Amino acid sequence: MKMLRNYRESQYEKLCDAVYKCKGWDTNGVPTLETVKKKIDFPEIVELIKSHQ
Repeated sequence: MKMLRNYRESQYEKLCDAVYKCKGWDTNGVPTLETVKKKIDFPEIVELIKSHQ
């Protein structure tokens, strides 16, 4: 059971990484600066994201 759970968790992580990459997010599910500039482009939000990278 433990091996099956580990396998499923690893597959889920791979799926999350693929979805995040497709959306333009980092591995933590946070939009990258480039994605924010393309879709939102509010100076306040861009500066906030820059300060956390």
